[in-house]
Amino acid sequence: MEVFGLSLNEIVFSIFLPLLLFYLILFVFLKRSNIFGNVSNLYYSLTALTISLISILSLYSLGLTRILPYLAASLTVLSFVAVYLYGVFKYSVNVATREERFNKLREEIERLTSEYEKEKDEKKKEEIKKSIKEKLSEIENLAKQIGRKVEEEDWYKNAKSKVG
Repeated sequence: MEVFGLSLNEIVFSIFLPLLLFYLILFVFLKRSNIFGNVSNLYYSLTALTISLISILSLYSLGLTRILPYLAASLTVLSFVAVYLYGVFKYSVNVATREERFNKLREEIERLTSEYEKEKDEKKKEEIKKSIKEKLSEIENLAKQIGRKVEEEDWYKNAKSKVG
């Protein structure tokens, strides 16, 4: 079946679906950016529709909409690989620096504990106590990940006794 000399398949896959995709992307970006201020969705919708119509019809006349599915598939695979590699890299850096972060937290807790013991002002003591509690919960999580028993170490017992 042909409409305006174009097959229905070509109209759907070369004009309508790319138009819909561009329209949705533009509408979301315009709405999120709040570029027109506090106006109704009609302005965003009309602007997105106009820009996407101009884009798709010019792409169709140049014959570029025929390669859009292949380009979209390539970009999807490429972005998946990039996100996967980023996740692997971030996780490996996290695992590699656990021991280092554990030692820094231990030093920080020891420093805060000594400050707590020396401090005379009750208000400051409460702030230090709150900070020690946060650091203790953080170091407990790190210790579980590393596989260390911090509950048996003296500095941990000392800090835990200070915060209650």
